[in-house]
Amino acid sequence: MSSLLQEPSSIDSSIESSSLSSTTSSTTSMGISEPMVAAMFDRISDRYDFLNRLLSARQDLRWRKFLVSMIPTRKGGTYLDMATGTGDVLLAATKSHPEYATFIGCDISKGMLDVAHKKAVAMGLSERMTWEVMSAETIALESQSVDCASISFGLRNVVNKEKSLTEFARVVKPGGLFLILEFFTPTSGIMSRVFQYYFHHVLPKIGRLFSEKEAYAYLPKSVASFYSPTDLRASLQSKGFTVEKEINFLFGACRLVKSRRGNFQSK
Repeated sequence: MSSLLQEPSSIDSSIESSSLSSTTSSTTSMGISEPMVAAMFDRISDRYDFLNRLLSARQDLRWRKFLVSMIPTRKGGTYLDMATGTGDVLLAATKSHPEYATFIGCDISKGMLDVAHKKAVAMGLSERMTWEVMSAETIALESQSVDCASISFGLRNVVNKEKSLTEFARVVKPGGLFLILEFFTPTSGIMSRVFQYYFHHVLPKIGRLFSEKEAYAYLPKSVASFYSPTDLRASLQSKGFTVEKEINFLFGACRLVKSRRGNFQSK
């Protein structure tokens, strides 16, 4: 299983950290660096699942289920879940696609991976999974080694998103799938105003009651600075992916994007 990894690390009771991106000194437009994002998620990891269910009225489970339903059947295949968080997608994928030989979950937050590992142990699935502290900007996997890759609610937290998409294009096999589940800012109608009010006023207050105020104040800012759906499609196309399907949830506030790796990769 670890033969695909360029820099393998321990995955049992302790999850060792590979080097984070060489660009970690850079920051997002909000002045947030990758180590700062990792530290923030480390602090909220023990309450992350509870707040996800609460803040989304458990819709996050439904959205992730849709993503897992798009994973193709690949006997002996390799599945990569980047920004895996507490492992919900990877755990569901492992149960739904036992024909895959390798399941890899990566995140920049060791605290989140610790929670994911505990959940995998409780479900009896830990021996089928590899957990790695790894940046989406420098994916330590061999080129064209992944049959299906996914990232759920994590791409907007990446500092250099273009570099990350280039890395996904490098590791996904030609003909392989890349699935993105993410929040976007709806741009029309009353739902846009409802979304903006909830994200900027209600969500941070609820987050402050149960967890860390700064983390849930960061969420709406990260969504506001993220790609538009049109820009994301264009970026994926420039990296060699073809967008085959998009599913909108919450009137476009959340989208699932299915893309397929072509036979070329732009520089």
